[in-house]
Amino acid sequence: MVEGVKDVLAYGKAAYQGIVRRRRHPARTQKKHVLMIDDLVPDPLFGAGYPRAFAIVQSLVMAGHRVSFYPMRSSPADIERMTTTFAGAVLFHPGAGARGLRRLLWTHGANFDALFVSRPMPMAAFVQARWQPAADHPIQVVYDAEAVLAPREAYRRALFDTPWSDQDYKAAIADELEVARTADAVTAVGEGDATTIRSVLDMPVFVLPHPVAVRTDTASFGDRQDFLFVGRLTGSSSQSPNIDSVIWFVSAVMPILDRLIGTAYRLHVVGRIESAEIEALTSQRVVLHGVVEDLQPVYDRCRVFVAPTRYAAGIPLKVVEAMGEGIPCVVTPLLAEQLALGGRVSSKGTRPQDLQAEDTDARQFAQDCARLYTDHLAWQAARDHGTAHVTRCFSQKAFDTVLQDVLEQDDRPRGAHGVPFSRTIR
Repeated sequence: MVEGVKDVLAYGKAAYQGIVRRRRHPARTQKKHVLMIDDLVPDPLFGAGYPRAFAIVQSLVMAGHRVSFYPMRSSPADIERMTTTFAGAVLFHPGAGARGLRRLLWTHGANFDALFVSRPMPMAAFVQARWQPAADHPIQVVYDAEAVLAPREAYRRALFDTPWSDQDYKAAIADELEVARTADAVTAVGEGDATTIRSVLDMPVFVLPHPVAVRTDTASFGDRQDFLFVGRLTGSSSQSPNIDSVIWFVSAVMPILDRLIGTAYRLHVVGRIESAEIEALTSQRVVLHGVVEDLQPVYDRCRVFVAPTRYAAGIPLKVVEAMGEGIPCVVTPLLAEQLALGGRVSSKGTRPQDLQAEDTDARQFAQDCARLYTDHLAWQAARDHGTAHVTRCFSQKAFDTVLQDVLEQDDRPRGAHGVPFSRTIR
């Protein structure tokens, strides 16, 4: 996690007040009043991209920008919690759906310099509000795609439903990104999503994944045991990649792993659990912890992190955070591609509609788990590779730089087609 998330979850309001006092004011950046619009408040405990939303708000505040936040849905407790979390540095408007957003824009829209709209539904609500800034006060609109969802749906259909044709897949992507055509720039969580967006939209696209700090004071191989999964587990396996992941690991991978290393290990499952399918897996060897606010002790206690994800969108933040926490990870080829980790890829190509359930090999996944669990040298090499990858691709400094470039994109050098050059964290 980023420093701010750790501080907030571990120490609460006082810790974030310290962060606000240390906020940066880079001379090159003109300060702006930014309105962020999202489905929910940026609570890191929500998962599903909200730790990244938290990081965006934190980065803007620390850079000296004035930040307001409109969630499409919220409770009074959500607003109070986030206002306290950010020590009053962010104005959180109560969520009142599309009507509330329209009212906010038409009443106070002229007060903002930039709008940062995340995810398809809020962007659609923004477009439907039909609000236009005054001619003498142009306002930058940034669409934060967060994650392009059509590829995930294509993978899901390949596993549980009728696969899409090429035409269906392209149409789904075009439909999803149609709402972004009124934006001035787009941000995406990974280069794969950015490439997809560029194939549809002719505008600046910035790669802005979640920033993660690398922790060096972590437990050694011999002081650890068991496997760990972290993720939100709500809904059903046919709709939730995390639920499908855990069920597949327990039912398909663990029996093979048992034959390879014995049955002395356990799987620890951490995250919000609202699923009868997951609760039915509870046993002495499958331990459900629910929400754990401070994950560091859990990361230090377990030897291997597993991400047996068979369909997903964006980047697997939980894997990036685990690598930053110094725990080696075993991931599916899908996640390896999303994270640009190298290694095994599907022999059937990279189009989601080409992938079938059998492409995720339970035996290979179990063998990878067994190797990292029993081989100290392989474990250390995997940990070193993971932390190096996080340092290179997911640093806080690079995140802050790209986010400031997004806000300044109107002043950037223009490319051959009159479009500002995109910026990627690397």
